[in-house]
Amino acid sequence: MRLKPHLSIFVVCIMFFFFLFVGNAASAKEKANSELRNLGLGLPYTISAPTGEIDTGNELTDGNYGSLDFNHPSWQRHLRQQERTVTFDLGEKKSIGQVKAHFLQDTPVGIHFPEKVTISVSQNLHDWGELAEIKSEIPLFETGKTGPTALTQNYIWDGSIDGLPRGNKHAEMVYARYVQVKFTTDVWVFLDEIEILGVDGKDKNAKSLPPNNNKPEVDLGYLKPGEQTGGIHNLVLLYNGWYANGFGDWTKDKLLPYVSYVDQAGEPQDWFFDGVLFLGLQSPNKRDFMEVSIPTNKDDWQWYLDKTFAPDGDMEQLNEAAKEVATKLEEPDHKVKVILMVPYPSMNQQNFGDVDGDGKTEIFDYNLIGHDEAYRNKQKALEWYINEATEYWEAAGYSHLELSGLYWLSEKVNLQSSHEIDMIHWMKEQTEAKELAFLWMPYMDAVRSHQWEESGFGAAAMQPSYFFDGKDPSRIETAANLAKRYGMGVEIEVNEEVIYHEEWRQRYLAYLNGGIDFGYMDNAFKAYYQGGDTYYRGAYSTDPKARATYDWTYEFTKGTYLGP
Repeated sequence: MRLKPHLSIFVVCIMFFFFLFVGNAASAKEKANSELRNLGLGLPYTISAPTGEIDTGNELTDGNYGSLDFNHPSWQRHLRQQERTVTFDLGEKKSIGQVKAHFLQDTPVGIHFPEKVTISVSQNLHDWGELAEIKSEIPLFETGKTGPTALTQNYIWDGSIDGLPRGNKHAEMVYARYVQVKFTTDVWVFLDEIEILGVDGKDKNAKSLPPNNNKPEVDLGYLKPGEQTGGIHNLVLLYNGWYANGFGDWTKDKLLPYVSYVDQAGEPQDWFFDGVLFLGLQSPNKRDFMEVSIPTNKDDWQWYLDKTFAPDGDMEQLNEAAKEVATKLEEPDHKVKVILMVPYPSMNQQNFGDVDGDGKTEIFDYNLIGHDEAYRNKQKALEWYINEATEYWEAAGYSHLELSGLYWLSEKVNLQSSHEIDMIHWMKEQTEAKELAFLWMPYMDAVRSHQWEESGFGAAAMQPSYFFDGKDPSRIETAANLAKRYGMGVEIEVNEEVIYHEEWRQRYLAYLNGGIDFGYMDNAFKAYYQGGDTYYRGAYSTDPKARATYDWTYEFTKGTYLGP
């Protein structure tokens, strides 16, 4: 249909004014953006945690960007501790149109983009309004099969694009004095510049942002024993991998002091640890089940299952110990809960073995086959292991044991590995399908330890790692606070040195006393690392001080420990 002449002229006029308006608006915005200056240039700032290197006071505002070489002096380095907060004082309220922070990623050397960057503003340093929470647009594990691995990324809040949240729909700038940039630190995080672009005074497009996160962060509280922990309150770690002297081979008699609290004659007086975790670190081929350079393969995983579930193997010995204690304590229906380790499928494995009968070995190294295929191969291997383990368990028909969960052996989340977070979530689905708990015990400051549940784990306990160096007793309190903040349990740590040396005994007491002082003795899930067989040695030691370590531990599990 043809338009009438007068209508045609009208449409042309409308279109002319429309494009004129859009063009003028675009020009105005372009002009406004060009007038913004870097309000932060040369400005000092404060950082919430040390960088591990000398900060001149304006490294992040000196206008100097780093190259793709991580050794470039403009890169400021941050290592772990969950997050950093950089705070700027503009001296007075100003109109801010854009905030951006520039980061480096080079995954082969452990440098990753922050998972997220949060930008906030304040008028008084106390009440903060969050402008934006910005996620990385680039996968944190992705490096590509060939070519350069280093790349950079800006995390940007732009008022002309993003606007202001919470009732400031049409504002393009925020009117504030203080600016805060918070970023997560999984392993190494490198950044060189933070820019705050704006104008002095109050621009007509600037609005104040009401605070929304001025309340202190609320602790989640310690992880309580329950379904997440497989019903376990106190879980003891028993290493049953390969040792040259057979140290990882458990017998019924050696297990009795763990299943039960025994007197010095070895007679059970009460139940002791209600959960046992069997885990191995090395195979007879001296390959490691954790994430290391010499990874285990299918033969090693099979060896571990065969050893653990042999007719007279570690699991059967545990069952016999539990049966004997149940008889002597006249509780025939009592069962000890068991957690079984899951070996870590290392990204270095180039020849795991064929688990699905297709005649091809499973490769976990993404450099050879790409990230997606490496991830699928890991899933195949893990599914094979879990099915094998549960079939062994069902075939054995243990009378006094209950399979309660699986344990992820790696003590950190490896962001360099293909689809690591996806794999952990997938593992949780597998365990839940079998009605099992999924446990993890990261070391303090391990990658994603503070986001254990978001990463896919069902339960987690924090390792304080104080016992082994004894240099900083405050680590007990720090670990306790982190565990409580992030809803985790606590790992108690000891080894054989406590039997023979008073200095080490005092270190162990710091853990037990911390349970009273910081509240994790009662109503918190606890795991107990004890080296090889520390509690066994303590139970039968003729030295009263050594025996006391065993007695204290029993009292601690019962919530009756009052101190030495």
